[in-house]
Amino acid sequence: MDIESDRSASIDKRDRTSSLPKVGAETIVTSRTIEFSPASAVAALAAVMLLLLGGITLARAGIDSSLDEPIVSVAGFTATAILGLIEIGFGLIFLIAALARARTAILFVAIIGAVTALVVVFQPTVGELSLGIERGFAVLATIVMAVIVVSALLPSIKRQSVVQRMSDTA
Repeated sequence: MDIESDRSASIDKRDRTSSLPKVGAETIVTSRTIEFSPASAVAALAAVMLLLLGGITLARAGIDSSLDEPIVSVAGFTATAILGLIEIGFGLIFLIAALARARTAILFVAIIGAVTALVVVFQPTVGELSLGIERGFAVLATIVMAVIVVSALLPSIKRQSVVQRMSDTA
């Protein structure tokens, strides 16, 4: 036995119409992508260290006279103003490449740095001692450049989040 009333019919009609999309409603999609590059992080850290070492070397050696004299001690290693300028140059290039997230540039500069440091490891008198560089510093530079090369070969980490919202424009 079915009992029908006017009230139950109006409730049923409201329930059916509330599930229909409203006129003037729109969907807003918000997408956010976060990217982390190990190469950029490692290159930025190396850049700061190179800029710091180069700056201290230039401050101690000075650039007002000959760039290959005097030989100064920085962080336990000997260096000249020429080496300080080279460190600042590599540091600036690494910093720019890291901030631009240019993995290929980071990889290229790190390979050049590693090869150059290896040359100094095997031939520390390169440039007739005008750099004032020690074999220990060249070994350290080779290791740092190798770490940068490996980090540049690692993939970037990407995280994407998408949020959908309904908005009523009416």
